[in-house]
Amino acid sequence: MTRKITDKLSAYINYCLSRRALRSLLNKGISISAVSSTMSSYFNRNRASAIPTSTMPTDAEIVNALKPLFDYFDDNFAIMQKTLTPEAMIAVMTRIWKEVLATIEGLLVPPLSDKPSQQRALTQQELDIVFKWLQSLFEFFNAVDDETGEANGVPINVLKNPKYHELQMLNFFYFEPTESLIRESERMASATAANQQMHRSRVSAPPSLGAVGGGGLLNPGTMAGARRAKSIMLSRNLGTMRKAKEEKWKAAQAEPSDDMILRILRMRPEAGGYLRDRSRQKERLAAAAAAEMIVRQSLLAGGGRMTGPSVIRR
Repeated sequence: MTRKITDKLSAYINYCLSRRALRSLLNKGISISAVSSTMSSYFNRNRASAIPTSTMPTDAEIVNALKPLFDYFDDNFAIMQKTLTPEAMIAVMTRIWKEVLATIEGLLVPPLSDKPSQQRALTQQELDIVFKWLQSLFEFFNAVDDETGEANGVPINVLKNPKYHELQMLNFFYFEPTESLIRESERMASATAANQQMHRSRVSAPPSLGAVGGGGLLNPGTMAGARRAKSIMLSRNLGTMRKAKEEKWKAAQAEPSDDMILRILRMRPEAGGYLRDRSRQKERLAAAAAAEMIVRQSLLAGGGRMTGPSVIRR
């Protein structure tokens, strides 16, 4: 249901959050003095030709450019609230928020590839507008009540998902020199490889039969104790899994991959060679990780069967 609703709304989201919308907003800010300067320079051969430059729209104008999109959301959300539970409504809004982030991401950078892209980078003015749009949309989906201060929309921890943090990182690196971006990409790639190696080294072997009670599981008189021990272990495992999930979520927000930097580099023709090298490196690492996973699964499956004969001999 949420997929179908998002698909119906995505076309208008892309229409409102587009380069066409950016140009339209900036063209309203072309000053008369800039046009006059261009006309006078046209008749003066000794002066370099000047291009009219637009002035930065005010914050009110930037937010007002999103009013059609906000009205569109309000109309559709009002209809949904008549039939959806509050939980389902939040789920739909969360899915639409992800679509908004994906649209803004596509507005800023091309998809990941090993080849340079024809998409041009935004100007500083355009980038500033996009991130003011992002902040306005964030506040809209959070829906804080002005009187009570209570958020009635999507919780902040859901809005600030890994993709949101990646966009913030993108804003930081967008205009960095190509050499600096390549160095940062290499640093992130090395850090990611080290983290993956550390994770692989922490993978534990399957628990042995005697871990619970020193062979007591084979004694019918201890079955009740074994069930209690199993229940305690299950509870601990669930707690550990929940904690690991939280740590993984925080890590995804704190240390993003270098994919965003590689997407910025796609708009830099001089980075073509590095893009090819990084793509080949990623392919080799992915193939090695897949092969290692197959070997590990084979060893785990074989190890479980090999414990049988030793028990019989004993």
